[in-house]
Amino acid sequence: MEYDVFIKFCMIRTITILLCWGVTFLSASPDPELKKIEKALQTFPTVKPKKVPQILVYSKASGFAHKSIPTGVKALRALALKTGAFNPKFSQSVEDFSAENLKNFDGLIFNNCTRVEKAFVSPKQRSALLNFIRKGKGFVGFHGASDAGMPKWQEYTNMIGGCFDGHPWNAGGTWPFRVEDPGHTLSKSFAANTFRFSDEIYQYKGYDRKNLRVLISLDANKSGKSGKSPTQDYPVSWVKPYGKGRVFYSNFGHNKATWWTPFLLEHFLAGIRWSVGELDGPHESLPQPPRL
Repeated sequence: MEYDVFIKFCMIRTITILLCWGVTFLSASPDPELKKIEKALQTFPTVKPKKVPQILVYSKASGFAHKSIPTGVKALRALALKTGAFNPKFSQSVEDFSAENLKNFDGLIFNNCTRVEKAFVSPKQRSALLNFIRKGKGFVGFHGASDAGMPKWQEYTNMIGGCFDGHPWNAGGTWPFRVEDPGHTLSKSFAANTFRFSDEIYQYKGYDRKNLRVLISLDANKSGKSGKSPTQDYPVSWVKPYGKGRVFYSNFGHNKATWWTPFLLEHFLAGIRWSVGELDGPHESLPQPPRL
């Protein structure tokens, strides 16, 4: 009897030790990406919106699947939890884009969802998405969200402002950028009017500067590479109207590290809040600056 008790005691003791080791190991080894994101968000203040915007975040790739898609999901979730600025619902299903379901939301985020024309094949879904924005709601697109296979869904390109047309400036390079609109609410996180950063930068077709307000652009003349634009005009972040709605797009987001870079997370947050009317800021177009 005493032997049985001793054996049970040893088993319980061993299990307890193993559990303690497991908890210690897990607490010492969190998701390394999330750890970097949380560190980047340490100084972000809590936001008190008039009403917490409900935002549907769509992250399904129908073309090239960026490895940073899950990183973007983690960053957007952490950004919402840290600041309280919005309440995200994450989705990979176009079934969520019915006119009835979209009534539950104030804005949309398209997180690197390439070739959207392949996903949104139903005319009803396409109309529901575009009418949602056109009637006064917000839209935010990151990086691959501009990949819409133009002209297969021309109206989507008109809404977002341009269609992906290659990237001479690859993800491994560090490129020069200009803050074209430093006084804009969405530009406050940039410490200087020029900076260098590593990410994959697109050129666009179906893009017209007169239809949007460019906030950040690539300084192509200092990049060592040339694209298709005869005026070397390569926007990176912009805002624009679509009907009564507001659209914010940023080309940043290919590299995972973009999603734990503080000044870009702040830029993204401002864009999200601006899209749903929580921040003010103009969307009228600006002239292209001289390329020196």
